[in-house]
Amino acid sequence: MITTAGISEEEDAAKTIETYRELIAASNTGAWEYFIASRRLNCNEVYFSLLGRSSHEFELQGDNLQPIWIDLLHPDDVAAATNCFERYVLDPQDQAYENFFRMLHANGSWVWIWSRGRYIKDKDGRNTDRIIGTHTDATAVKTAEEETQRERLMLRTLIDNLPDTIYIKDVGARKIIANKADVKAIGAASEAAVLGKTDLELFNNEIGLRGYQDDLQVLASGVAMMNKEELFYDPDGTPHWLLTSKVPVRDESGKVTRILGIGHHITERKKNEEALRNLNTELQALNQQLTLRKEQELEQAIARGKFEIASEVLHDIGNALVGFSAYLNRIKRVLDRFNTETVIQLASFIQAQQSLLAVGLGEAKSNALASLTAGLAKTQADNKTDLAASVTELMNILSHIQDILSIQRQFVKGHEGNNERKAVNLANVIEDCRAMLNASLEKKKITLNVEIATGVQSIKGDHTKLMQVLLNVIKNSIEAMDEETADKRISISLKAVGERLELNIADNGKGFDAATGSRFFQRGFTTKESGTGLGLYNCRTVIDSHGGSFVIESDGPGLGTITRIVLYSDARDSTVTE
Repeated sequence: MITTAGISEEEDAAKTIETYRELIAASNTGAWEYFIASRRLNCNEVYFSLLGRSSHEFELQGDNLQPIWIDLLHPDDVAAATNCFERYVLDPQDQAYENFFRMLHANGSWVWIWSRGRYIKDKDGRNTDRIIGTHTDATAVKTAEEETQRERLMLRTLIDNLPDTIYIKDVGARKIIANKADVKAIGAASEAAVLGKTDLELFNNEIGLRGYQDDLQVLASGVAMMNKEELFYDPDGTPHWLLTSKVPVRDESGKVTRILGIGHHITERKKNEEALRNLNTELQALNQQLTLRKEQELEQAIARGKFEIASEVLHDIGNALVGFSAYLNRIKRVLDRFNTETVIQLASFIQAQQSLLAVGLGEAKSNALASLTAGLAKTQADNKTDLAASVTELMNILSHIQDILSIQRQFVKGHEGNNERKAVNLANVIEDCRAMLNASLEKKKITLNVEIATGVQSIKGDHTKLMQVLLNVIKNSIEAMDEETADKRISISLKAVGERLELNIADNGKGFDAATGSRFFQRGFTTKESGTGLGLYNCRTVIDSHGGSFVIESDGPGLGTITRIVLYSDARDSTVTE
C-alpha cells in the first residue's frame, strides 16, 4: 500500500521503529522483549552495556531468561525480583510492570536497575504472549536514597538518646516527630500515642493551652520563641521545669511549614535557685541577729573598759583573717588550675608554621599573628607568675599578722586578769572546719570521716582559737597527702571519757620519723617550704591555755599521722590566763 507521500506503510513503520531505536539508544535506556511461551529474552545492546557487557557474550536464541537476567541478579534480590515478574506475567491486571533490583556489572560491582514493561496488545486489545520493557540505571538514585536513609537513622538515633525533649510540629501545631525524652515528659506510652495531636489534646489543662497558643504565635509571626522557662508535671504529679525554645522552619518560598521545639531540663537549677533564695533569706536574718548581737556586745565591752574592747577587736580581726585566708586559698587553687601551656603551644605552633601562614595570609599578617600569640603567651605566663608570687606573699603576711594578734591577745588578757570563757561545742567546731575546708578536700579527692560519740561535747573556751587549732591540724593532714595515693583519708573522732574530751585527727599521709617529731613544737621549726614554724607551736600554746594536751604521733614515714587533743568539760580552765 502506498501513502499520499509516496512512502509505503512498511517503510513508514520501519522508519518509525528506527527512530524509536535511536531515541532509546540516545537516552542510554536498555530495551528488552520477553516471549512468554519460549521464555526467550531479546535485548538491545544498551541492556548489556549498562552492565559493562556485550550481547555477543550471551545466547540470544531459545530459553535464555536464566543466563541473561536471573543469573546476573544480586543473590539477595533473586527471589523478590523473579516473583514480582512472574506475578505480572500471570496476572497483569492491565497495569504496567515495575521492579527494582541489582545486577552484576562486568567489573564486579552491582548496578541498581529500574525495570518497567507492559504486555503488547493485539488489534482487539487483548494481551499477546509478548512483554516489552526498559532498563534504566538507577544506581545514583538508590545510593542517594540509602545515604539519606542512613543519615535519617543516625539523626533519629541521636535525638532519641539526648536528654532534652525534641519535637517537630506541622502547620496545625500537631506533633509529627517526638523523641523519647519528649514522649516520657508527656507521660505517653509511645511516640505513636502523641503523633497527630496538639498540646491541647496532650495536656487537658492550662499547660496545654499555654503550649498551643505559643505554637500558633510562632506559626503566625515566624519569630522564634527562645529560652522560655515552663513548669510541667510528671504523670505522678511531680513538678519539673523545661527551658523551651520553638523555632519556625520555612520552605523554599519562605513560608513557615514546621515548628522545631527543644526543651532543656532545668529542674535541678530551679531547685538550687530556690535553695539559694532561702539561704539568702536565712543569712540576712542571721546577719541582722549578729549585727544586733555585736552592737550589744560592743556596748557591754565599752562598759567593761578598753582592754575588753581590745580583746573583742582582736577576736573579730582574727575571724576576718580566717575568712581572708580562705579566699586566698581559693585564689591559689584557681591559679593552680590556670594552664598557660595551651597558649604557649599555640604560639610555638604558629611560629613553626609561619612560612605556610605567610602563603595564605601574607607575610605581614603572618608576622603580626606570630608576634601577637608570642606576646600573649609571655603575658599569660608572666601574669600567672606575678599573681602566684603575690598570693604567696599575702599568705605569709597573714601568717605573721596572726602571730602578732596572738601576742596581742596574750598582752590584753594579761591586763584583764581572770576571764570567764564561754561554752564551746566541739562538735560545732568540727563541722565549721569541715565546711571551710570542703573545697580543698574535694579538689585533692580526700575522704573526710567524722565520728562524734554521744555525751558531753562542750567545754569553756575560745571558739575561734580552738577552730584555728583544728583548721591547722587538718590543713597539715591535707598537705601531707601523697598525690599518687588512690585512697586518701582523714578521720576525726570525738568522744567523752568522764570529764575528758578526746579529739583525734588521723590521716594516711606521709608521716614522719622520731627525729622530726621531736622538733615539731620548737618555735620556728617547719618541714614546709613556705612555712613559718609557728603553726604547731601556737596550737599547743592554745590547747595548754585551755588546760588540755596536744600530741602528734606517727609510726614512721609513709605510715600516716595521728594528732591527739585532750580537753576537759569541767570549769578548770575558766580562770586560766592566756
